[in-house]
Amino acid sequence: MLVAALLAFESVAQTTDVRRFEWEVGVGLADGLSSLNLDKCTPGPKLYTELRYNIKALPIDVGIHATSSYFWRSAEQVQNADRLKTSAVNIMAVADYNLFRGRKFSVFAGVGVGLGVLDMSYPINITAPDAHWAGYSTGEGKNKPCFSPRVGIELFNHLRLTVHYMAEEKANNHFGFSIGAVLGGGRK
Repeated sequence: MLVAALLAFESVAQTTDVRRFEWEVGVGLADGLSSLNLDKCTPGPKLYTELRYNIKALPIDVGIHATSSYFWRSAEQVQNADRLKTSAVNIMAVADYNLFRGRKFSVFAGVGVGLGVLDMSYPINITAPDAHWAGYSTGEGKNKPCFSPRVGIELFNHLRLTVHYMAEEKANNHFGFSIGAVLGGGRK
C-alpha cells in the first residue's frame, strides 16, 4: 500500500516532460563475486549500449541493453600461474523507475532480464622446436538466463553512473560499475 501511494505521489509530482527516446553508450569495470576456489579475482573491462523509451505518464523507462564484460581469476596451479579469463555477452530487456526525471540530478533503480553467452578461457603456451605460441583457449560457450538489478544516478540528463549485479551462472556472477553518455532523453 505504501509503495502504491509513493508511486502515485511521484507520478503526480513529476511534471517535467522528457524526450521519449534515449540512447546510452558506456564503459565500466566488472569484477567476479568471488574467486570461487581459486586464489584471487581481478576486475576487467565492460562495454555496453542501451536504447530506452521514457513512458510519458509514468516515471518509468523500458529498453534493450547489450553488454560485454571480462574479468580474470588467478590460480597458482594453472600453467605459469597465469589467469583464467571469464567473459559474458548479455542481451536484456530493462526497466527503470526514475526519481526526479528530467532534472539536473535524478536517481533510478531498475532491473534487466535476458540471456547471457558465457565463456571461460585458460592460458596455453605451446613450445616446440619449430614454433612458440601463447594465448588463451576457450571451450564451448554456454547460454544462460541472466538477471541484473541496478541503481544509479543521472547527471545533467546526459551522464549516467550505474552500479549493478549480474546473476547468470556461478562462475560468471559479477558486480559492475559503469559510466555512460546519454544521447536524447532530457527535457523537451
